[in-house]
Amino acid sequence: MKSLNTLTGSAKARLLHELFPQEIPQLLEDITNFCADFSENKEAYKKDWPSDFIAFDYWLSLSEETAGLLKKHGHSILKSSRVFSDQLYFTYTFLFVTDRMIKYAEKVSTNEKFKLMVQILFT
Repeated sequence: MKSLNTLTGSAKARLLHELFPQEIPQLLEDITNFCADFSENKEAYKKDWPSDFIAFDYWLSLSEETAGLLKKHGHSILKSSRVFSDQLYFTYTFLFVTDRMIKYAEKVSTNEKFKLMVQILFT
């Protein structure tokens, strides 16, 4: 196994999926729900968008692309760590997915080991 500081984002996502397969359904549901809410309420999000973050329209496009990937490959992403990492970490969607993964770990997950692993791998 490679050292932590040499793992790519895709390798980290794959490892997380392999270590915590029981968390992946809830994580993907949380990301899917956020994408829908973000799209439906984009004007409210845009109004309060932090100016020191990525441009709102770009973040919206990453959200839409992620939602499309989850819809197209959802079952495979859920079941396979390779598909999970290959699909969600192939393009700049990795920025959006990583942000949502961190927020899911901080605010939704009750699995302390999962939370810690997300911190170790992605922050």
